[in-house]
Amino acid sequence: MKALRRIRELLILLALLFLVPIAAQAQDARSAPKATPALWKIEKEGATVFLFGSLHILPETLKWITPEIDAAMAASEVFVFEVPTDEGAAAAEKEFIVKYGLLPEGASLRNVLTNREFLIYSTVLRRAGLRPEQFARYRPWLAAVILGLAYMNPKSITEISGADNDLIDYANANGKQVRYLETPASQMALLTGNGDVSAILSLKRLIRTLPTTKTQSQQLLELWSAGDADSIATRIDSYFTGYTMSKDALVGNRNREWLAPINELLNQSGRTSMVTVGAAHIGGLNGLIPLLCAEGHEVERVGREGAANTPACP
Repeated sequence: MKALRRIRELLILLALLFLVPIAAQAQDARSAPKATPALWKIEKEGATVFLFGSLHILPETLKWITPEIDAAMAASEVFVFEVPTDEGAAAAEKEFIVKYGLLPEGASLRNVLTNREFLIYSTVLRRAGLRPEQFARYRPWLAAVILGLAYMNPKSITEISGADNDLIDYANANGKQVRYLETPASQMALLTGNGDVSAILSLKRLIRTLPTTKTQSQQLLELWSAGDADSIATRIDSYFTGYTMSKDALVGNRNREWLAPINELLNQSGRTSMVTVGAAHIGGLNGLIPLLCAEGHEVERVGREGAANTPACP
């Protein structure tokens, strides 16, 4: 179930960001220090919004809730996430995958991948316990996400969880109001917009770069754990080099649409809210922070261990 809950975010980033959110699970928990991810704060006429950039999949034992994040959670009455993750959303996602994730009867990925590419693809999926009669018929976009999950998590392909899950569980357990920025249908629709030709090229690219993705993704996890938001933004932007339109469709356009509900929260005097989105949406070109700054909001990065907050806007 958790795998379905995260499949949208994984798919959206996978083709162009290699395995950015997936590989967080691959780190040896014994070598993972306690994470101190960044947290931002926006205040307006008595309203407060905390903004948090999440990695959607993390090592199970990684401790990432800092005293500052814990205080923000306790103070917040409203929790906002990208999309619902309840049973209804999971059912809708499964229906989407069945309808749009399989090739027609008689078609196979063998026809679009080279023998070597299909050998790599099938070997990884077999090791994760998947059957050829199923994965040979995956459409390229679905093949990419399953390949990524199987490569990074061969023993636990269905047991994945991230910071979002922890925050959603906390909000529900403590009777907080929960809202969402998008519907499952609108987010899933992003996955098939470029068609099979583009998806095939992305799948081939992923197969070629599998050996390097662990290092790249490990680096991203380390940056997130250290709260190095600027380096995360730079890294994310670099992954989209040559794919400006794709980044705008997957990141920039969505960020601009999210400004309205965030502004709505900032217009509710006396209320504190916490907005959690993927780390790719926070900084960099057309990130939420520069967009909020451009609208005249004073965004601050919350100081660690009692340190003063620091301005995030130029």
